[in-house]
Amino acid sequence: MQQVRVVVPNRPGLLAELTGILAEKNIDIEEITVETHDTGAIVRLGVESDAPAMAVLTDAGYHTVSDQVLLARIADKPGGLAEISRDLAEAEINIRSLHHVRREAGYALVAISTDDNYRARKVLGEVVV
Repeated sequence: MQQVRVVVPNRPGLLAELTGILAEKNIDIEEITVETHDTGAIVRLGVESDAPAMAVLTDAGYHTVSDQVLLARIADKPGGLAEISRDLAEAEINIRSLHHVRREAGYALVAISTDDNYRARKVLGEVVV
C-alpha cells in the first residue's frame, strides 16, 4: 500500500474536492485519516502501491508526501502492537508512521512505514500481508 499525505489549509469542501479528484482518475481509497490543526489539515490516504494518487494530487496543485507502507495483520489483543514494535526496535528499525486500518476476525490490520521496509518485512515475517 502507498500512503499519501496531503498538507492543506483547512476549509469546508476540502475532503469532497480531494476525494473527487481521485475518483475522477478511478483511484480507490483503501483507508483515510483527516486531522485538522487550527487553520491547517493533514489528509492521509492509503491507496494501492501502483496508483498514481500522488502525481494526480500534485498536478492538481496540492502539496503531497508519499511513503510505501507494510500492511501487518496482528492479533487484536492487548500487547499485539507492542510485540511487533519491540521486534522492530530490537532490529534497530525505526517506525516512521503507523496507522490502524481496521479490525477483522480477531486481528487488527495496521499500515507501518519504517526507515527500512525491506528489513522490516523480514523481521515481521508472516504478519506482513
